[in-house]
Amino acid sequence: MAIECFNELFNTVYIAKKLHEMGKYKLVTGSFFDLLDHDVYYENMYSLIENLFEHHYSDYYENHSLELHILSDSVIVDFYVLAGKYSRRNNISDKDNPYIKAAEREVKSNLNISHCLDWKLMVHTEPKRPFHSRLGLFISQECDCLDLGFLAYRLIKIYEWFSDKCTELRAIEESFKPIPGQMCLDEFMPIDVPAIAA
Repeated sequence: MAIECFNELFNTVYIAKKLHEMGKYKLVTGSFFDLLDHDVYYENMYSLIENLFEHHYSDYYENHSLELHILSDSVIVDFYVLAGKYSRRNNISDKDNPYIKAAEREVKSNLNISHCLDWKLMVHTEPKRPFHSRLGLFISQECDCLDLGFLAYRLIKIYEWFSDKCTELRAIEESFKPIPGQMCLDEFMPIDVPAIAA
């Protein structure tokens, strides 16, 4: 017995479960249609890709048959700000920062999945505007081997990774906050100062 759109149905349920576990189930109700067929599945996944991150911009370049998606979120921006503070506190360059290098590896491992897809991570440890750190996706329309559900799932994993690492970096930052009698030059660098007598 063949079930029509079984893979698409399974992927949709799996992604919905994952979003529910993340506390983002409203993305399912806001992005997915009630009925499912092959075309609707791809519309659902496109909608999810657009809605998963706080900031989304897309464009289509007809001459190259290429879609551009720019994705950003406070977890990405905050991660790079905190990673920049970590660099300064430990007197290392951003290119040698283990967190920044790990982010590059994480994105690469999740997005090097198809020759139809390319990506670029734009990093700013001292952002000049909102959503300055971002992820660019380049999706070729000349081939149809990229399952958008698989891409959406990989983007969810990237989102979770940035969120978890933000929590980790905030804990590190918190451990370096000054105690009474200390002055702080930045949030990662407490400096002992004698307590002033009353």
